[in-house]
Order: sequence, then C-alpha cells, then structure tokens
Amino acid sequence: MSGIRVLCPPLLAALLVAGATLPAAALDVIRVDPAEPVVAGTGALTGITGNGSGGTALGLSPERARLLLRSLTVPGWGQATAGRRTSATVFGLAEVGVWTSFTAFRIQSQLRRDTYERTASLFAGVSLGGRDEEFRRTIGSYLSSDEYNQLVVFRDAANLYYSDPVAYRQYIATHSIGGRDAWSWDSESSLLRYREQRKDAQRAAIRANTALACAVVNRLLSMVHAARIPTHAPAHSWNFELTPGDGSDALACRMGVRARF
Repeated sequence: MSGIRVLCPPLLAALLVAGATLPAAALDVIRVDPAEPVVAGTGALTGITGNGSGGTALGLSPERARLLLRSLTVPGWGQATAGRRTSATVFGLAEVGVWTSFTAFRIQSQLRRDTYERTASLFAGVSLGGRDEEFRRTIGSYLSSDEYNQLVVFRDAANLYYSDPVAYRQYIATHSIGGRDAWSWDSESSLLRYREQRKDAQRAAIRANTALACAVVNRLLSMVHAARIPTHAPAHSWNFELTPGDGSDALACRMGVRARF
C-alpha cells in the first residue's frame, strides 16, 4: 500500500460517500495529487501504481475487443488480423459453406412451394396465393371442401348448438368453406402427391433454418478461438482523461478523450 497514489480528490470523496472503507495504515500513506489526471485506456488504469510494478490491467484491451468483434462479425476476420492464416481459412471456408447451404435450401424450399401450389391449382381447382399455412394444411387433409364441411363444420355445429337450430344453421353458414375457397381433388393420388410435395418444401425450409443456426455457432467458435490468441500492444491508443476542475468546487472535474498515433 505504500506506493498507492490517489490522483483525483473527487474520486476519493465519491468512494467515501459510497461507503468504501480504507485501513488506517493506508490512510497515512495516501497522497493526493490534484495536478495529475486519472487516465484510463487501452484496457489498463494508469496513474495507480503499487510498489513500482506499473499499472494493473483491467478488462479487455481495445485490440482484444477488436479481434472478438471482427470474429463475431465475420468468422476468420479476427484470426486473419492476428496473423493466424490457417484458422482464418478454416473459419472463412465454414462461413462460405454455411451461407451457400442456406441459399441453396431457401431456393429449394421456394421451388418446392411453387410446385405444390401448382399441383393444388391444376388438380384441386384452388389458388394458394396469399393463403395461410392452416388453409394449405386443410387442403391436404380432405378430398374436397364439401367433405371438410360435413366432417368438421357440421360436427362442430352439432356439438355446440345441438338444441338450438337457429344457432346451428348460423354456425354452418359462417364456417363452411365455399366460393373461391372451395376445392375438390380429382383423385386421391393427386392429394397424396400434394402432401408429399408440401412436406418436401417444409423440410427444405427447416434445413435453411439449421444453416442459420450453424452460422451463429461458427461465429461463437471463431470468437472463442480469437479470445485465446495472444495480442500485442497496438500501434495507437486512445485515453479517457478525468482531471480535477477549479478549486471552487471539490467535486468538479473535467473529462476528455486523447488519441495517440
């Protein structure tokens, strides 16, 4: 503790107000020097020394933070910056493969989606443009809209309004499918083909989502790998300075940023 210097009276006052306590022996050797600023930057707090051993590193250095941010943005970028060409190539190729797979599966999903929509239009007489997934699933579950009305709508109406004929008929009129929403498959084989085509489209969409998950994993692995790479002091740095203000106010201070190139 004999080598500790408190450079800014406002900081000491703030610590005491916050409830920080110091040993009595330490209070005897603390020297206040209001002429020198507290300078923090490049991951170290300078101006606080102990036994002449230099500053104590706190947190991430700017260079380390840049490596992590680059690896998180583009896997392999941080490794390339640090001169790790082999690992940068591995992560870069993995990233290219992930996005290539994602693009391929997205295109495949759209093509298969167009295929089953065309099947429904040609063999069931219904357009699926702008329809939700529930309607697309329903078309693949019943041979015709009349069958759906009889098996689903009439049954629900009977269960809900068996003793109320008016409400029974009103429910059927409201929930029955007809008009431009009606469909009728020409054969059961066309219906089965539609179901299989729709499943293929869904599987391709799931694979595309899996590729996105792999992209996230690749970034996390690249960031973890970059965190283990030794770093060196940067050629330039920035410093945040906190200096006491005029003598009229004990808690007054000035702040600024200084860059060194």
